[in-house]
Amino acid sequence: MTREQGLAVLKIVFVKNGYWKLLSLVIAVLIHFSIRSEISHLRVVTIPVEADFEAASMGAAIESVEPRAVQITLRGSYSEVNKLDSAQMGCVVRPKQKTSSLLDTVAVKIRASNLRGVRGVRVVAIEPNVAVVKFDVPMSLMVAVAPPVVQGKARGRVQLVYDQTNAVVKGSRRVLSPLDVETVRVQTDAIDVEGRSQSFATRVRLYPPGEAVNAVVEPSDMVVNVLIISEKATTRLERVPVVVVQPPGDANRWLAEPAWVDIEVTGRSEVVKAITFGQIIASVNGNIPVVPRSVTNEVPVTVHVQQGLAVDEVKAVPPSIRLTPIHAGPAVSPSGER
Repeated sequence: MTREQGLAVLKIVFVKNGYWKLLSLVIAVLIHFSIRSEISHLRVVTIPVEADFEAASMGAAIESVEPRAVQITLRGSYSEVNKLDSAQMGCVVRPKQKTSSLLDTVAVKIRASNLRGVRGVRVVAIEPNVAVVKFDVPMSLMVAVAPPVVQGKARGRVQLVYDQTNAVVKGSRRVLSPLDVETVRVQTDAIDVEGRSQSFATRVRLYPPGEAVNAVVEPSDMVVNVLIISEKATTRLERVPVVVVQPPGDANRWLAEPAWVDIEVTGRSEVVKAITFGQIIASVNGNIPVVPRSVTNEVPVTVHVQQGLAVDEVKAVPPSIRLTPIHAGPAVSPSGER
């Protein structure tokens, strides 16, 4: 193909009926976005507003950030929008002082770049979209750390061990000066011990006391060793029936004396106290030769524990019972003669 022929082809493709082709392209784009808007999903979430303390230059402290929360509207597919965890979302503004005075007030425009935890979706709206940050003279306090709160029920007694007993709270003088360091405490995340049976270590975040929400705590977190101490207990299940176990088709019959035993169960307190009738049964082996009544068949009692029931020790009282054969009477002939 010569150069002239190539130019002719390009002219036909791009120039001939160019207005119609451009119109078709515009219509296709509009249809694409209209379909996308119809199948997309909207979600409105309220998230907290925080200020980056390091961005507050010239030695000032952040006194307040208003508003404390903003409402954002997210757009995306149903799965993308709903898989976002609102607990991980937040808005972080980075204010800068405009004057050399420590007492300054600045307005910060909130954009999508200030949001965290919204990756993969489009931010349609932020209301309000301006945050007002007030600066103040900085101040520091040494405040005691409150014991972490334990949530849930562990399989044993819970004991918390940690070295961090005090923390430094840095923030605005107007906010921190009214606080009484003898009564206020630095708060921590709650520790979930639901269903735990083994000791573990976890890291909890430290939060400023009272209304000093914009203050900074140093250190920002601490390590807590959670000890799960298992308390042993023993319970006695009374009058558990003894089952005589025999092979299928065995015609021998036995009389168990006694027909009931008591079972002592030792294990974790919360497990032992929750045992119900039927979770533990007692049995003896009935596959033994039949002997005269004058001979005693002393057989040990076997204790069976339901699968999944974690106990340390089980014991039958008495540990053995007697099996006495039950002899069948003489057979009766069809004529009635024995």
